[in-house]
Amino acid sequence: MSPPPCPPRLLLLLLWPLLACESARGGVHVVVEGPLVPGTDFDRLSVVAFQGGTSTPLALATLEGAELHLPATFNFESGPATSAGTLISVRATAERAGVVRSTASGEATLAEKGGASLTLMLPPLPLPPDAGMSVEACDNGQDDDGDGLRDCADPECEAQSCQPGGLTCSGGVCTCPGRAVGAPVVRQGFARRGQPVAVVPVTGPLAEALVVAGGRDSLGRPSTALDVYFTATSRLSSRALAVERAEASVVTLLDGGVGVLGGVRTSNVPEPSLEWLELDGGTTRVPFSPLLTSRGAAAGRLGEDVVLAGGALAPAQEGSTEQNNLAVRVTPGTGAQQVLGHLSIACPSGGAPLGSSFLLAGGCAGTGATARTDVIGSNGTLGVGPSLPAALEGPAVVNLTGGRALVIGGFEQVGASLVPSARAFLLETSGPVVRVRELQPMDAPRTAPRAVRAGNGWVYIEDANGAPGAWFDPAAERFTPAVPLPARRNHALAGGSGAQVYFAGGTGFDGGLEDTLLELELRCF
Repeated sequence: MSPPPCPPRLLLLLLWPLLACESARGGVHVVVEGPLVPGTDFDRLSVVAFQGGTSTPLALATLEGAELHLPATFNFESGPATSAGTLISVRATAERAGVVRSTASGEATLAEKGGASLTLMLPPLPLPPDAGMSVEACDNGQDDDGDGLRDCADPECEAQSCQPGGLTCSGGVCTCPGRAVGAPVVRQGFARRGQPVAVVPVTGPLAEALVVAGGRDSLGRPSTALDVYFTATSRLSSRALAVERAEASVVTLLDGGVGVLGGVRTSNVPEPSLEWLELDGGTTRVPFSPLLTSRGAAAGRLGEDVVLAGGALAPAQEGSTEQNNLAVRVTPGTGAQQVLGHLSIACPSGGAPLGSSFLLAGGCAGTGATARTDVIGSNGTLGVGPSLPAALEGPAVVNLTGGRALVIGGFEQVGASLVPSARAFLLETSGPVVRVRELQPMDAPRTAPRAVRAGNGWVYIEDANGAPGAWFDPAAERFTPAVPLPARRNHALAGGSGAQVYFAGGTGFDGGLEDTLLELELRCF
């Protein structure tokens, strides 16, 4: 009989890995067991160790594929920061298709010589509602019948309605009978400019209104144009920023406030301030303190503050030279800024919220591919996230509902070459741990992708290099083709409050600046 396999090695931060199967000088031996069937009830088993009484992860191990089995054993050994006598908490999580099916946790004290022992018993899966008699609802993003499959991913939903507007499930995908999803509507009267920023707040006095700010005019000069389109009434209000801005960032806060940050003004001089939209139609300009300039940075909420990361940042604390790998926290009301530190990615391609944190991934176009990800915690702590299964240059990064994010497209490093990529990766949080898994690829590579989430949770993906648009259904985790649209470049892309996305500004097929807004609704044409 062959000897039993060694317990799997863990990715450790403050604990040392076991180098062999013999007893550790000090540590704990963890056994995970339960009535679940590997591969049927769950397809991934994760075990995380924390310092007792904290949320600081010390070690993470994951079993999947051929390595998946129960019971499973894991060894932790004492290190300099976790000597014998240290209390640790251990949590085991069984998942299927990214959905947690069963979890168990316990505590143990690291012991000398043979070490302590801890057994975690995963509870059985709960029965579906009505003892398994429930029927899958195909349009709510939930697993209603308890089989681990949501909406169109469940075969029960074939040919059933999955979204308003005529979409039905077909082959596991929520789509239209003609396989191209979306109905475009053109609206007139917007300021002509290219490369503006745009956002649709979901709360506050501007809830559901499309805000389009700044950009460049027909001569390439930064613009003060500020359009607010009230989608519920189709009313357009044309206003002006306090200063002209191009290459700015835009963000909404929890209270619905909208801010335009940084950018450059006339003669491409950096603008060291932010502007907040006021109820009376004006704006309030707040200088950054200490001085900060920002161009093209990824922006998002960080608690009640704003985080700027990547792009070209030059905080006074770091000198006057722009850097591509900085993260800065800004207090909206005062403009006070704090340098959080340097990212591990030399120049991130993009960023998006990931639960209460902020994710950055991929390498900037032209700077090389990277598999690294960075995660900025809600308290401003910089951390290195999980590596992507492939090194990417220029992917799109977009947030999803449920504390998840999507990284798609760009170029993929294959040997010494960069090749167009159709690959897609889902990042999700489980407590303080961030995990990544690969999804089914897009229908075609998209080498200059941009993506935005609509209010119903779906994501629209476009490609500046000409690949057709596509939608991503977060419930089925599948892509479906979007209806072809008129050519438009250098525009802003924003997700609406419902099942629509907006294309604002930019140039049309003749190269001239557009004064129209293109609204694409998620329905069958």
